[in-house]
Amino acid sequence: MTAANPPVIEPALPGDREAVVRLFAEDLTDLRLPVDPVALGTVYDALCSDSRSVLLVLRAEAGGEAVGVLVASRVPSVKFSGWSLWIEELYVAKTARQHGYGRALVVRLLERARAEGVKGIDLRRTTATRPPRCSTAASVFVGLAGSASFSASSGSDGA
Repeated sequence: MTAANPPVIEPALPGDREAVVRLFAEDLTDLRLPVDPVALGTVYDALCSDSRSVLLVLRAEAGGEAVGVLVASRVPSVKFSGWSLWIEELYVAKTARQHGYGRALVVRLLERARAEGVKGIDLRRTTATRPPRCSTAASVFVGLAGSASFSASSGSDGA
């Protein structure tokens, strides 16, 4: 990512459905989980219509196809004593990695969370997530989010 050509990060649009479903499928394949493109399309539609969902896409250039996606859900949190965001999905296409795009998606989410008064963000690992990828994502996330005025946590799902 260069200063001259920053990526475009914005809420997903109806026209992003095919590209985002492909990103979801690529991630599930990497995790050795079943892939059902029809079901993933239904999930995409639900995310787009649910006011509790945050669905951000990253384009390497304006007008380009989505090459990164971040999905988060707004949930009330006892731990944070207010509204929080739970990051379910953070994925960048293999062909678009090593440009800081994952980090850029997290930064945009943090900016949005602060502007909306969100008290904290959870980045959870699941038993399906491979440790190296998750550990890297968690350490970058905590490094970006860590401050006295904004809480963040990362951890396993207890399984």
